[in-house]
Amino acid sequence: MAQIPNLDNSPLNLTAIREQSQNDLLNIVKSIRGKKCVVIDPKLADTLSLILQTSVLKEYGAELRILSADALQTECPKVLYLVRSQPSYMKFVANQIKNDEPKGLQREYFLYFVPRRTVACEKILEEEKVHQKLTIGEYPLYLVPLDEDVLSFELDYSLQECLIEGDSSSVWHVATAIHKLEFAFGVIPNIRAKGLASTKAAELLNNMQLEDPVNMDNMGMPEIDTLILLDREVDMVTPMCSQLTYEGLLDEILEIHNGSVEVDASIMGAQQDGKKVKVPLNSSDKLYKEIRDLNLHHVVQTQSVSKLKGFVKRLHSLTEIARHVDLAQRLKSFAEKPSFHARVVIEQMILEVENYETCFEYIEDIIQKQEPIETVLRLLVLLSLTNAGLPKKNFDYLRNQGVIGLVLAELCSL
Repeated sequence: MAQIPNLDNSPLNLTAIREQSQNDLLNIVKSIRGKKCVVIDPKLADTLSLILQTSVLKEYGAELRILSADALQTECPKVLYLVRSQPSYMKFVANQIKNDEPKGLQREYFLYFVPRRTVACEKILEEEKVHQKLTIGEYPLYLVPLDEDVLSFELDYSLQECLIEGDSSSVWHVATAIHKLEFAFGVIPNIRAKGLASTKAAELLNNMQLEDPVNMDNMGMPEIDTLILLDREVDMVTPMCSQLTYEGLLDEILEIHNGSVEVDASIMGAQQDGKKVKVPLNSSDKLYKEIRDLNLHHVVQTQSVSKLKGFVKRLHSLTEIARHVDLAQRLKSFAEKPSFHARVVIEQMILEVENYETCFEYIEDIIQKQEPIETVLRLLVLLSLTNAGLPKKNFDYLRNQGVIGLVLAELCSL
């Protein structure tokens, strides 16, 4: 199934943004003549599937590999690394280059940072003594269209970087991406920001507008009237709560990545045990567009015979309907479990700041039942946020039970 979303109905010309990203990537690949091995970091590989089909790269003599700690297996004389600016990936790149040396392989190495090179990453390459062997460039992929009305910065760790590590580079990334949008759609006249990081991004954007102004002479009225920037820190409660819409539960249970979920083929009615299939989830799927924001209960109700017939007449697609019947049934079996219902009830009690002892007893109970640490942690964070912290006796209990140690270990693994 194709992963590239249809953007024809976008309120802005997002197709042009995607095409620019496609052209930038193809120009990089074409600039390296002859047969080459393109090595992509794992997360970026999924992101690029939203930009273009990998078969297009093969047309330009590219052999594709996913970056890992293992030695690179290829006979290509040229190697192109496409990686995000993360220190761990620099180690992988360096190790692969050094693994080639004892074999006497004479290769040309190219490294393109996504979206930009950083001093920290280049320093690692210098320390590993491979910097001089690399031709270094940048692939400025700042925004990725996930759907006709959704653009992603692809900044998975921005909250952690800003709040814990004191690294504000993601704020600069956001400002740069928005300024690039202004060159396509005009200067945004109204900008509102809430939160420290958002305020900083707005300030950076204002400076960029002064230093690198957009020529509005031939653009007419700006296509974006208002930009609202919100820090995640402004609302830490919402992500701790269970999602109850159809799309929310798909993410909660099956995890949506780059506009799709990966499920066992058997869930989708295929007789292929153990095989995984990717199911795209975007507005190109007309039924999904209608039901994604509905409560799961309402989605299941739409599966009555009369309503399904109505969908068939409107959408002319039995495939889409069958796909979501299978997915909804999977979600329904999970959502009907007493444990899930009990958790939602406790979440509601926590949000209403009622019966603190009852809520904490529930958390004690799921700790004893060895429920997943993520479930325990989300409820504890929610309870702490709504009660201005945890009482000392409760914190001591968690520490004695080893929960605090597990939480710290979980955080360290992020």
